[in-house]
Amino acid sequence: MIRPIPWHGLPSEPIKAALPALRWQTENDVPPSAGIAALMLYVALNFVARKAMADDGEDGVVAEATYPELSEMTDLSRSLIANGLKRLAALNLITFSGSAQKRRYWITGPHTPWFKLPCQAIIVKDGAVGPFKTFTLRSKHELHALKLYLYLATCRDNKAKFSMVSYETIHARTGISERDIRRAISLLISSGLLENVDREFSNTLKVNEANKYYLTGSHALLSRAAVTGSVTA
Repeated sequence: MIRPIPWHGLPSEPIKAALPALRWQTENDVPPSAGIAALMLYVALNFVARKAMADDGEDGVVAEATYPELSEMTDLSRSLIANGLKRLAALNLITFSGSAQKRRYWITGPHTPWFKLPCQAIIVKDGAVGPFKTFTLRSKHELHALKLYLYLATCRDNKAKFSMVSYETIHARTGISERDIRRAISLLISSGLLENVDREFSNTLKVNEANKYYLTGSHALLSRAAVTGSVTA
C-alpha cells in the first residue's frame, strides 16, 4: 500500500514525453476516461514502488498491487483500472510482469533525472489519494488538471517550494490549450491537489510575471528526509 512519506521521486523524462500524447479521445477502443485513470494510477503506483532487480538483471523500480488495492488507493472501478493500465502501457510509462494473480508493474525509466511529488499531504486515513475522490472522469478538464499537476511537479526548481511557468510554456509542454488552463487550475485547487497560486507583477520589469504554483504539500519538498522506491534523498 501507499507509503505516506513527505514525497516520492518519479522519473521526469517518461512523464514529460507522455503528457502531450494524452488527449480526450477514444484510442484503440479505450474511452477518453482512461487518460484520467492512467494518470491517477501512475501516481498511486509510484507511491508504492520500490527498487528491485528485473528479470534481465537490470536495476528497476517496481510496484506490486492488486486491483482491489489500486481501487482503494484511487477510488477507481475495476474497468477503469484495466483501461488506465492499458493506457499507461501504451504510453510506455509502465511494463508488466508476473501472472494476473500476482502482477508487477515496472515504472519505465530512465530514472534520472527525477522530480519530487508530494505524498503525505494528500493521503487520507484509509490510505487513499484523497483528492482523487473528487474526480468524476467525465470531463476533459479533469484530464487537463492532472496533466497540469504532473507538469508543474516536473518543472519545479529544486531550491523553491513553487513552480513558476507561463501559460504559453504549459501549452507547449502539455498540449493543454491556453483557454483551458484556468479551468484546470480551478479543478486542482478545488480537489486539493494545488494549494495556492500567486499572480505577481514585476515593478522592475513593469510586466506580469509567470504564476507561482504551490502544490499541496509543497512545504515538504525542500526536505531531504524522504526515501523513495526510485531515489534516496
